[in-house]
Amino acid sequence: MQIEKSKLKAKIIITLFCLLWFLILGRLFYLQLIKSKEISKYTKEKQLRLLSLEARRGDILDRNGRILATDLKMFTLYAKKGSIKNLEETATKLSYHNLGKKEELLSLLKSNSEFIKIARGIPDSTIEKINIPGIYAVKEWFRFYPSKSLGRSFLGALNWERKGIAGVESEYNEFLKGKDGWAYFLEVPRSSGISLLKRYEFGHKEPVKGYDIYLTIDLPIQYIINEELEKLKERTNAAQVMGICVSVKTGEIFGMVNIPEFNPENGWKLNSCISWEFEPGSIFKLIPALAYIKEGLPIKDTIVDTSIIKFAGKTFKDVHPHSAYTFRESIIYSSNVGFITIGEKIGKKAFYNTARLMGIGCKTGVDLPAEYPGRLPNLPKEKNIQLATMSFGQGVSATPLQMVMIYQAIGNNGILLKPRIMKAIGKEGKIIKRSKKEEIRKIAYPEECKILLDILHEVTIEGTGSTAYLSLLPIAGKTGTAWKVKDGNYVKGRYVSSFIGLFPYPDPEFVLGIFIDDIGTPYYASETACPAFKEIVKRIILYKGYRENLL
Repeated sequence: MQIEKSKLKAKIIITLFCLLWFLILGRLFYLQLIKSKEISKYTKEKQLRLLSLEARRGDILDRNGRILATDLKMFTLYAKKGSIKNLEETATKLSYHNLGKKEELLSLLKSNSEFIKIARGIPDSTIEKINIPGIYAVKEWFRFYPSKSLGRSFLGALNWERKGIAGVESEYNEFLKGKDGWAYFLEVPRSSGISLLKRYEFGHKEPVKGYDIYLTIDLPIQYIINEELEKLKERTNAAQVMGICVSVKTGEIFGMVNIPEFNPENGWKLNSCISWEFEPGSIFKLIPALAYIKEGLPIKDTIVDTSIIKFAGKTFKDVHPHSAYTFRESIIYSSNVGFITIGEKIGKKAFYNTARLMGIGCKTGVDLPAEYPGRLPNLPKEKNIQLATMSFGQGVSATPLQMVMIYQAIGNNGILLKPRIMKAIGKEGKIIKRSKKEEIRKIAYPEECKILLDILHEVTIEGTGSTAYLSLLPIAGKTGTAWKVKDGNYVKGRYVSSFIGLFPYPDPEFVLGIFIDDIGTPYYASETACPAFKEIVKRIILYKGYRENLL
């Protein structure tokens, strides 16, 4: 009897165990085969992160389609705050991999967001070395400048949000930026290094690439100017050196160089070609010279008898003693005394009106941000001493581009053009918009400009610009040397030197300006700017195919 009861209990236990086992198997069958897709979807949904898909920014190219700025796929690091146990330790580890300063990283990690962007543009080699809990990586677009610092002052830069904040990147940001999309991303662990966030097709919106911007810049010309100006800066130990090459007939900027160029890693720097206001010195003499011609005053008459003059109670001297100078000789040998007399003959009103007509004190209108207007005193209301100093380019300020465009107008039969750096806007090889030549105003008659251009040619043969002379290609130009101004005062022993030249003479295609800021000795433009101009032009004419002119 006892044995039968034991057998019954055993049967009951076995039956219950079998039922429980079948229930477990049934549940597993239900979950793995029937509900598996739903569970998998639910699990993934819990792990998914909704992120913006940044649009690929449009390329920036030179006039011949060479890429100056483009987007490449690189990694962006994100922090999932809920997965980080020690914020300070995480910031320390991130800084160890050169992803930022510890203090700045810690500040980011302490923000209120749950999902935080830490760093952009990280290569795969760095990502493989990082294995920090709570830090993830996703591939995104990163701005890349193939020529590195070349032309960065006009190309500009992007901020953290990939918005243009300087140069072409800023001026044409609305065209370049494209339209962002969005998608869900799923965490995928890697066998080595950091976990990745990979796109998961759970609903998405594709981004749209921005428009491409074709510039008027010619990359080989930009490179030639840049290379020669780097040598010039090294020779002169100047604070900065600038060069601008513009088409005389169209106003297109073929080269615009700042040495040193803007480098985001070294802090903010404006484009000095359009924002640096300086007292131009003798390159400014072109303005009273044109006013003198426009007033119909005699060209061949003697202007001064000696190299010394008294004007407005002060005595002025030329650097080198000389006998009588005509108007033409006053320009060729850059006589301050001669130009004080020229200024007196044309008068304050005609001088002021001509300077304003030629664009001094006004922005050129170039399609780049942060252009400065320079400063033109209201000469008719100023003292006579101001007339004297302005006659040789002191007491007035201009930007390098303003001065270059004045010479452009003389080479273009008196038509002042608006300078431009955008040539066309396109997408997928199709051009949707082209920039056009824009005439600002007529500043003189062709015959008046020809008189000046002929004299500027003589400057390069026998005058102060003779060191820029090219035996096989005629040029025309003018030197400038002025005292350096800082905080409203002249700095003893420091100078600004410049040379602006047009080539080939007598029907110039290009105007090229060289500007050297804050140099000591030697400081004359004939010893500094002119030789650099000569080397640049020699290389440009070979590149542009002027060999017919050289025979």
